[in-house]
Amino acid sequence: MKKLLGLIIVIIAVILIIRMSSSGTPQVTVGGFFNLTGYAAFAGEPSRDGFIMAVEDANLATGTVKTVIEDAGSDLKQAVSGATKLIQIDKSIVVIGPEWTEFGEVVAPVAVANKVPFISPWIVAEVPFVKPPYYWSASPSYRSEHAALAKYLATHKLVRISLVYSNNAWSYADMKMFKEEIAAYPEIHVISEQGLDQSTKDFRTVIAKIKTDKPDLIYSAIAEDEGYGAFMAQVRQSGIMVPLSTFSSRATSSVLKDRYSSLLTGQIFAESVPPERTGEFEAKYEKRFGRKVGAISAAATYDMTTLVLGAIKGGARTSEDVIAYLESMPAYEGYSGLISYDKDGRLPLRKAVIKRYNTKGVAEVIE
Repeated sequence: MKKLLGLIIVIIAVILIIRMSSSGTPQVTVGGFFNLTGYAAFAGEPSRDGFIMAVEDANLATGTVKTVIEDAGSDLKQAVSGATKLIQIDKSIVVIGPEWTEFGEVVAPVAVANKVPFISPWIVAEVPFVKPPYYWSASPSYRSEHAALAKYLATHKLVRISLVYSNNAWSYADMKMFKEEIAAYPEIHVISEQGLDQSTKDFRTVIAKIKTDKPDLIYSAIAEDEGYGAFMAQVRQSGIMVPLSTFSSRATSSVLKDRYSSLLTGQIFAESVPPERTGEFEAKYEKRFGRKVGAISAAATYDMTTLVLGAIKGGARTSEDVIAYLESMPAYEGYSGLISYDKDGRLPLRKAVIKRYNTKGVAEVIE
């Protein structure tokens, strides 16, 4: 019996040695952390898909990399617990995700405390926690969009502005950037601003004040698509017909275009010019998943996952190795655009154009 047990142990040891030698490298873990449920799932699901595609395309040697996907759940507490799990239980040396400022704000301290880099596919606000070496964004700031919109408003004498926004980190950051850009035009005045709970769906009190103020334009940074859809509907029902404006990813959201298309007519917004390879990625994505890309985060996730896996192919085995790679890597022309971080960990700004929805629900370039 003892001889048999000894033989079994030897066989197991040999199998392990063969597996290790065939892979040539020890296994490391890369985490994917996306909002797969809740209000941010329209961004998180495409991010996850981009992650999966990049892993499939990497052609990694067996046993080189283990990937773990975790759901942030569109919930701040779940985001913190999920980030902690990916680091402390799954032993991820780098995590791709999560999307958006409000989730990054609570996850960044976890990244710093554990000295593990997180790379968000989609944070466009200029916020202090997006800072190397432990927190990165794969998306450029929306600064150029706000600058283009401010110039348009001044040029077309839409100068009395009412602001409505959600009381969360992302909305505050967007409002701050918008105000900074319109400050370049003394003729533009914010005549009122109202911050609301993110779950608000009844805007009648807010709209009553806007109606009294008589603005030339209403700019909104309401955080949820359904909330913004309800706001648009109630504004029009009240008889207010001045133009509405919001940030580009909300204005172009598939949720809004599917459910609230009739309310989009006349809406004005600034949008960055798409990267050159956007069409190429969309075709690749649709072929793989049989559906259209739901959010811009998919391409950014694909690119950053590809870069991280390339670093691992090149010998990166620790969080410090990945950070060193990110800090020194050459410029990379990905599906999501040029990835070249400056000393502050920011990507190059993109040119922005002004668009307006016509009566057919199509956003046309008007400037």
